[in-house]
Amino acid sequence: MIIKYKENWEETKKRMDAFWNKEYIDRCCLSIKLRKDKSDLSYNSDPLVLSKSEYTLEETRTDSDYIFRHFDHYTKNTIHLAEAIPSLMPGFGVAAQACYFGAKQIHAPDTIWFESVIDEPDINKLVYDKDEVALNAHKKLTSDLSERAKGLFMVGMNDNCGIIDALSNLRDNAALLVDMVDNPEFVEAARDKITDVWKKTQKQFYDLSKGSNDGGSSHSWMQTWSRGIHGQLQCDFSVMISPAFYERFVLPELEACTSFYDNSTYHLDGQEQIRHLDLILSVKRLDNIQWTAVAGQPRMSNFIDVFHKIQKAGKGLVLAPDLDEVPFLLKNLSHKGLIIVVSGIKDIDEANDLIKLAEKCAHL
Repeated sequence: MIIKYKENWEETKKRMDAFWNKEYIDRCCLSIKLRKDKSDLSYNSDPLVLSKSEYTLEETRTDSDYIFRHFDHYTKNTIHLAEAIPSLMPGFGVAAQACYFGAKQIHAPDTIWFESVIDEPDINKLVYDKDEVALNAHKKLTSDLSERAKGLFMVGMNDNCGIIDALSNLRDNAALLVDMVDNPEFVEAARDKITDVWKKTQKQFYDLSKGSNDGGSSHSWMQTWSRGIHGQLQCDFSVMISPAFYERFVLPELEACTSFYDNSTYHLDGQEQIRHLDLILSVKRLDNIQWTAVAGQPRMSNFIDVFHKIQKAGKGLVLAPDLDEVPFLLKNLSHKGLIIVVSGIKDIDEANDLIKLAEKCAHL
């Protein structure tokens, strides 16, 4: 398959295959993106791209023409070096599968919130929208983008991730915490019901987008590509619960979701989730851990012992460190099943030097 904005795609596929197989060719995978020149990459610099001021905030996230033009403008002016992937994520809001049960979206400048709709722990109030209004809108956006993107860039999997996170969107965080103590059977039944819908709908999104992904699937901000269907798993809600509650309510979700995906990566949201790491690593079909550096917490390189533990457990790593941390991580981590998403590279010489350093440092 030819992807216009990714010149070394066939080589990248081989390296991605090695990544999922916990191998490496001559180094770990690196995602490095550079602007082609010093030209203005703001969207308004392209006469074909309509001004953001002409759209409402919601329209900038739901209008396929607007989204396509903006991403196409940015991507065609970007050099995708090493294993960097031009992949657009249709963003519905984190755990937006809650919308398929009636959760209402609230569009804020930097995120999408959800207005809860279940006012008591009654499984009969968790009702799937048979008209599929939100689902059909999400599918149409994915389909429109995928059709226009073919041969140019990829349209990745969406941010419908986290089953308990979706339940918290529907029920409200505080109420769900009380439910876990007073009505645990409701939480378990709701989790399983949402999981069934998640599986069905994620398969539909994969079928709609795989034509732009060389028959596989991509994940944009983690910069991964896989043969078959893969995606992100998470439970950001878990920063508020104990390992015992995680084992009861979240672990079954991970077992179900990893069994559904061909390949999977768990988004671990900083040091507050380390207490759940042993449980997460116990999930046999989970492939990787993606570590997020949370504001106010120590830098990524401070957690090298945690990364060693993850690798020793046979799981891969997806890391996006500060640029000055990259050499330390290259030297101190196994390159098997490792992706480092690099930012802050200034020019092609600096990028090539980093690639050479990775080759020099590569080890098991």
